[in-house]
Amino acid sequence: MVAKIILHNTGNEVLTLGSLHTGVITGTFFVLGFLLSTTIADYKESERVPSEFSSILENMYEDAEATHAVYPKFNLEKFRTILSDVARSFGDGIRNKNHTARFDIHRLNELFVEMEKAGVPPNYIVKLKQQQAQLLKILFRVTYIQRITFIPSASILAKSIIPIVIAFILFTEIEPLTGGIIITAVISFILVYMLRLIQVISTPFQAQGKTQDDVSLFLIDEAADHLSRRGEKARRKTKRAA
Repeated sequence: MVAKIILHNTGNEVLTLGSLHTGVITGTFFVLGFLLSTTIADYKESERVPSEFSSILENMYEDAEATHAVYPKFNLEKFRTILSDVARSFGDGIRNKNHTARFDIHRLNELFVEMEKAGVPPNYIVKLKQQQAQLLKILFRVTYIQRITFIPSASILAKSIIPIVIAFILFTEIEPLTGGIIITAVISFILVYMLRLIQVISTPFQAQGKTQDDVSLFLIDEAADHLSRRGEKARRKTKRAA
């Protein structure tokens, strides 16, 4: 707004308002709208991750616990501990780009071998392995969304044309001056805000508390707490039985 006033008072508004301005501004909003719509699709997919991931973890433990009641020779406590580690390491893994969660998921293979030795029917183990594969699939998908930039060339285009369009409006004579200032301010605000919004939601799992638009992982944290409580309950039950 200050720049608009300065340019007006110094007589540097060298462009005349015309139909070309409408086309330029419309084209800019089209590019930003295209980027925003595609980015939101990935963001909405990321919002489903916590519920799917936590439900698989809890379902795996329930299945393993029921199996352990019939085939008690494999280490159920270790199985629970690994699932809890997966839940604890998920958020840190996708935010800080480490592979702890992936390694924790693969540690389940040790327990599957124990189950085979304990005589657990193959169809029980196959179901758990399928759930393990789902955990990996979710982890890989969300890691991909977290790290990639959707159509980098389009993002570069958006970052390039926004300052050009704002400069285009600044150097255009719009009468009366008050109306020109308001129009410049509103269009500039919308363009810059949309670009910032695209940048924020393109990384749905940022450092906790960094932005209010982060996808929350509280369901996975609650799943980890639930597994811990189930472990405590199982240990108390074992002590009473002894």
